[in-house]
Amino acid sequence: MSRAKYYRKMNPIEAALESKAEVPAPRDRTPMLERVDMARMYSSSALHAARYFQFIRSDARVLALADEFQEDQGLPAVAVVDAGGDEAAGGARVLGIVRRDRLYALLGKPFGREVLARSRVYELVEEVPSFGAHEDLFAVAARMLPGGGEYCLLLGADGRFLGLLAAQDLANYLSRMTQEDIAFAGRLQERLMGSEAGAAFGTIAGRRVEAWSRPAKGVGGDFYFSKELPDGRLFLALCDVSGKGVAASLIVSMVWGMLTMFDFGKGLRELILRINESIVATFHMEKYLTGIFLVFDPAERRLLSADMGHSHVVLFRAGRPRSLKGPRGNLPIGVEAELDPVIYPYRLEAGDELLVYSDGLVEQEDSQGREYGEHRLVDTAASAIAGGKSLREAIPEAIDRHRGPTPQQDDMSFLLLSV
Repeated sequence: MSRAKYYRKMNPIEAALESKAEVPAPRDRTPMLERVDMARMYSSSALHAARYFQFIRSDARVLALADEFQEDQGLPAVAVVDAGGDEAAGGARVLGIVRRDRLYALLGKPFGREVLARSRVYELVEEVPSFGAHEDLFAVAARMLPGGGEYCLLLGADGRFLGLLAAQDLANYLSRMTQEDIAFAGRLQERLMGSEAGAAFGTIAGRRVEAWSRPAKGVGGDFYFSKELPDGRLFLALCDVSGKGVAASLIVSMVWGMLTMFDFGKGLRELILRINESIVATFHMEKYLTGIFLVFDPAERRLLSADMGHSHVVLFRAGRPRSLKGPRGNLPIGVEAELDPVIYPYRLEAGDELLVYSDGLVEQEDSQGREYGEHRLVDTAASAIAGGKSLREAIPEAIDRHRGPTPQQDDMSFLLLSV
């Protein structure tokens, strides 16, 4: 039987409070709340999330510990080490913890202070889980948080006490890490898509290109890309990655890098196959993206289009919308290891406006649950084009009027090519 369990089995405090019996006065000893020396921490160490490093020896007086709690209002619990162990700070065997709330609850009972005046700390020891102080932070979280435990002890390789970790502190630490990652991913996407999300491209390869994007959760899976090719052609893409947040931003960054470095002389089909191969190999078909990849030749007004499961594209000719969908569709990128993309050629005319957009625009609901819809979007775009108004102003304004107080539900993006 461990010493902590022996002490718990004896537990004279609870019995004395019930019977109002007197407890023999123990020998005098001046208690001291000590603090463990800060240990070396590694980048992924669970010790990073710990905030409490105080401990007390098991034979210290309970009222003295109550006084320590009174002086340090921010201390919710303290570790207890065996008074008979190594006298080096923190070197003694760790028995468990004493919580402030439990101690104060006992003090508040009838005759509580009289009984506790004769009691020692070991009589209040509560056993809690313990982990290696340098265990991986996420591994500790996976084992601690689902079980609902409030505290755990962090120990050195030799069993020394190095810190007391509260579940709330661990959750807060992980939350801060997530928020920092999301903020960084958001800044990265802003850099990738221009000086800031929503910036227009301007004139590329002699053609006006306009683009806009707004993520739903600080960082999202929508992104657009443009590049003037060495032979004077123009490459454009708008993609929508499954999911949101940091996971989606990983795919965005990977695909963006591939688009930047790809030799477009190898053709649009080869580009699609390379991207598909990389996403399948990296994410094992757990993530995918839909997208439209375009190569436009200004001299011949010839457009090559690879619609990879996206289908949100409309051509405005003489102010009237036309569908730009081939008879056969393609699978999204990343859902199958083998892909056979179909690429359709189109001939554009002077004055044509080609609009590609993500489903977040048309699926946005208002307070009544009604979607904005493709018809509204097409009407908004046609009216703005006819009036010479920028779609970067017209579409966001119309969407926001529609949704009112309803939060944005998905990432929103569009890309406009003016011939």
